[in-house]
Amino acid sequence: MWLKIRDDLEIQRVNYKGNQALLVSDRIGLIENPLVLRGEALEILALIDGRRTAEDIQLEFIRQKGYSLAGAALVTQILGEFKRLFLLDTPEFRQKKQELLREFSELAERPAALAGEAYPEEKDELSELVKQMVELEPLSDEPGKEISSVDRKKLKALVAPHIDLRAGRRVYCRAYRMLKDCSFDRVVVLGTGHSVDEGIFSLTEKDFRLPSGTVTTDKKAVRKLKAAGGELVASHDFAHRKEHSIEFQLIFLQSLLGHGFELVPILCGSFHHWLKKVNRASEIPGIGAFLEELKSLSSDQQKHTLVVAGVDFSHVGPKFGHRESASELKEAMVFFDNKIIEALVRLDPLSFWKLHQEREDSFNVCGFSTLAVLLEMLQRGKGYLLGYDLMMDEATQSAVSFAAIAFI
Repeated sequence: MWLKIRDDLEIQRVNYKGNQALLVSDRIGLIENPLVLRGEALEILALIDGRRTAEDIQLEFIRQKGYSLAGAALVTQILGEFKRLFLLDTPEFRQKKQELLREFSELAERPAALAGEAYPEEKDELSELVKQMVELEPLSDEPGKEISSVDRKKLKALVAPHIDLRAGRRVYCRAYRMLKDCSFDRVVVLGTGHSVDEGIFSLTEKDFRLPSGTVTTDKKAVRKLKAAGGELVASHDFAHRKEHSIEFQLIFLQSLLGHGFELVPILCGSFHHWLKKVNRASEIPGIGAFLEELKSLSSDQQKHTLVVAGVDFSHVGPKFGHRESASELKEAMVFFDNKIIEALVRLDPLSFWKLHQEREDSFNVCGFSTLAVLLEMLQRGKGYLLGYDLMMDEATQSAVSFAAIAFI
C-alpha cells in the first residue's frame, strides 16, 4: 500500500534548537498536542509522497544513509509511530475520523473547544479578560473616532481578527468597542473555515456552549441557508468542532450583547478553485441562492441583524511556504493589505477579487473567501478602518496581519 500524509494537517517549518524542524498540528484533534519532527523523522517524512510503499521508503532511506540493517529497523519504527499518531492517511485514521464525526453530529451543543487553552475556562476570569480588552485606553489617533454613538446604532457589519486573543488584543478592542450601547436580535458570524473539506460552506444547527453560557443558534435561518446552498454546503458540521474563528467572536458578542441574540454560524471554506475562473464570489456557480438568503437575513426588518466576519489577513514567511522571512516581505505585505482594505471600505467586490487574482493569493489571506462573501452581502453604506496590526513570530520568521473594520 502506498503511504500518504494526511492532507488536513497543518505543517509548518520551524527552527528547533538551532536545527530545521517541522511543527505538525491537527485541526481534527486526533493529535492532541503539536508534534515537532526533526532528524531522521523529518527525512523519512519527506519520502512519503503517496507513490511509495513502506518497503520503497525503507530502501530509499538506507540507500541515502548507506546500506545497514539498523537503518531499515529505524524506518520501520518511525513509520509505525507515524501511523500510531495518525499522521498518515490510513484506514485506521479514516475510521477514527468517522467515529469523531458521528460523535460530534449527535451533540445538541457545540462545546467550547479552546476554553482553558486560548482563554480562561472560568466565567468570571473570562468576563474580566474581555472587559480589560474592550476597555483598553484609546490612542489619541484612534481610527474610526469619527463614528458617533448615533452611527453605531446603524452598524451593519464588523470585521474582527481571529488571531490569538492576546496578540490581537488592541485590534479586537477597536472592533468590539463599536458594540457599546448596541443591541441586536441576531448575529451572522462568517468564520474562516480552516478545515472545511466538503463544499465551500459548513453550517451547524448546534448551540454554542461557552464558559459564560450558551449562545442559541437560529436553527430556522440555518436550515434555509442549507436549502439555498445545496451542494455547496457540507453534508455535516464537523468543521465546527475545533474551529476558533467563530468561537473567539462569541466571547466578545456574548459579553457585550448578553444572551438576547440568536446566532447564525457559517464557516467559509476555500474559494481558491474559483480565483482565476470568476471575478467575484457571486459568479461562483450555484452560489446565488445562498447569497440571496444571506442578504435577506441581514436586511430582515423583523430581526435587527449584525454581520461579523472573523478573519485574519496576510500570512507570510517560511511558516507559510515563503522562502523569504517576514521582515523581508513586510513592506509588500502591508502595501497589499492596505489595497484590499481600501476595496473593503469602498464595498468594491470586483477590485477586492482582482487584487487576489493578480497576486495569485501569494500572501495567503486566510479570510479571502469570508471577506468576499461579506462584500456580496453589503449592498450600500461605508466602511471605516478601526485598526490594523501584525503579529511577528521570531521563532519562524513569519507574520500574520489582521484588521478591524466597521460598516455603517
